[in-house]
Amino acid sequence: MEPSSPNAPNQAPAEHLAHGFKRTLFGFSPSLKKASNNYGYLFKTSSSKASLPFSSDNQQLLERLGRSMIDSDGRDEQSGFSGIDAGYTYFGQFVDHDLTLDVDSKTSQLQDASQLTNYRSPNLDLDSVYGAGPAISAYMYDTESLRFILGRTSGQGQEFDLPRTTGANSGLAIIGDPRNDENLFVAQFHMSILRFHNAVVEALRPSFSPEKKAELFAQAQKEVRQHYQWVVFHDYLRTLIGADLLNDLLSNGPTYFTRKKYPSFSMPVEFSVAAYRFGHSLIRNHYHFNASFSDAPFTNAFGFTKGTVPSIWNVHWPSFFGTAAQPAVNKARKIDTCVAFSMGNLPLAPGAAPQNMFTVLSARNLVRSMALNVPTGQYVAKRMRQTPLSQAQLLSSPYLNPTDEQVTSHRQQQEILQADNGLLLKQTPLWFYILKEAEVIHQGEQLGPVGGRIVGEVFMRLLVDSEESFIHNPEFKPHYGFEGTDPSKYKIADMLRFAGTYPIPGLQ
Repeated sequence: MEPSSPNAPNQAPAEHLAHGFKRTLFGFSPSLKKASNNYGYLFKTSSSKASLPFSSDNQQLLERLGRSMIDSDGRDEQSGFSGIDAGYTYFGQFVDHDLTLDVDSKTSQLQDASQLTNYRSPNLDLDSVYGAGPAISAYMYDTESLRFILGRTSGQGQEFDLPRTTGANSGLAIIGDPRNDENLFVAQFHMSILRFHNAVVEALRPSFSPEKKAELFAQAQKEVRQHYQWVVFHDYLRTLIGADLLNDLLSNGPTYFTRKKYPSFSMPVEFSVAAYRFGHSLIRNHYHFNASFSDAPFTNAFGFTKGTVPSIWNVHWPSFFGTAAQPAVNKARKIDTCVAFSMGNLPLAPGAAPQNMFTVLSARNLVRSMALNVPTGQYVAKRMRQTPLSQAQLLSSPYLNPTDEQVTSHRQQQEILQADNGLLLKQTPLWFYILKEAEVIHQGEQLGPVGGRIVGEVFMRLLVDSEESFIHNPEFKPHYGFEGTDPSKYKIADMLRFAGTYPIPGLQ
């Protein structure tokens, strides 16, 4: 990996908890668990062939498979970029933090997902941003209880950072979900949503008398949520699952995850542990953060956790979300079974041994899936009336013009898939299967029929279940920051523009 530039942030300290590590419940209100939703299964069955048996031998096999997915070449260009703007990678992580929070699952034992609690409200309601609202989470709001408090960057001192604590424990982000300060990209997006809310408040303020502050806040919050839901569907999902599937879902609703089949919502592990983790394959080794850091290592994004962001490191969002007139500089890697080199060397938890499985994101995903008894790709495909991928497709290479190292790495992966009488070719972990499906059917440019349908149906069910979602308000059309005439073309960039961060003034 390239050394950091002289102006790069310090690398993540040893105590940094990388995305996906178990977190403590200390400080959570006991009432939260009672009011929270559980995880569950879309296609749970007692069949022994429906999921990979939990065993130490299979754990070792999955760890080997996960390590084989790590690209041996740290140059993204060698593996190839997709046509997907890189901003969708971290928007997807921001959305994930709005929907799921699992602190109870383990990788060391078999667990029933239906016994695990989801500590986020799965409603696309931005509870990770609003917390419990200004009445309870008052520390996040101004004295009017209308606007979010913002933090100032070091250097120019502008309000383009998250609000942070001062004193002995200075630098901690004062936000609704601490995970949104795990890396610079998600933190900067969270900051942008705070600013978007504040801008909506000011746009609505003339329509409300001074004594109607509560009504003003409620209306601003509703507008923010519906604009957010709109871009999740009409921008993010349209890009990642394809327009045809999205239009079918908006017109006809879910096919499998219906209220009739599942009267109570439980976050399916087929989504949270497998399908929605496709975003991990989009992560690059290097990014154009801004004109000052045009080819900086991805790991630099972890250097600002628990600390004020320097102005020079603010993210230049037009480089991550492009327009027809100005394409994004950063394109994501393809949705495939080749994961960036950086994903094989994540920060360790305190006291963890070197080469721990948790430093390798792909290995962690696969083992966690087995521990939660997630159905295999073949089983889910059949339940969804899809022809499962063939063994030849599962063994195919993700590389178009591989280096010698990549050829060797892929041969090792083939050997792992064929080991134990081809166990993983017959009972393929759903996460790996969904990445391979996108790779062989859509050349890594979007999710395939199984992965796309699972992701799309869960999001659609969220809209259906929420009485305040835009789908139940036919009159709603997004408008804040929009410069076009067709509301279906309203994008994430439009929200950022209204927030004043597309781009941040003076940043290139």
